[in-house]
Amino acid sequence: MPPLREGARMPLITETTKDCQGILQLGSGRITGEELVQASHNVLLLFQNTQNFKYEFVDLSNATDLQFAEEHLAQIAAQDRVIATFRPNAIVVVVAPREEFYQLAKRWESEVQELGWRTQVTRKRSHALAWLHQHLASASAGGEEEGVEANE
Repeated sequence: MPPLREGARMPLITETTKDCQGILQLGSGRITGEELVQASHNVLLLFQNTQNFKYEFVDLSNATDLQFAEEHLAQIAAQDRVIATFRPNAIVVVVAPREEFYQLAKRWESEVQELGWRTQVTRKRSHALAWLHQHLASASAGGEEEGVEANE
């Protein structure tokens, strides 16, 4: 990722979770389609270069406004198809309390449905965390490691 110039805003932050099993994306303020496409690209790079990631947790609780076009959704879905070649069993959770983000996340979920990922779009972070823990536990029963910290 390019270095930020001083005073640059960061509406969408991508980082790894403390347990190094997941990718956390935190959105705040106005978010554009270009920023979501770039965040998706950052996730692609992380999934390509690191074997241990099992899930992505996207939290848009502090996002206030969305500037998004249909071509952005197509670009994100295309990147997700590439990610699926590296992580066909990925778990993705999106917290989207505001209606515009929730509807976009549901459209995204429908676009990636054929990938075989376990996805959840919810308006409440507490529901998202509970769902994530449940699905990571079931993945662990299938021979994968367990352990999640969602960097609250």
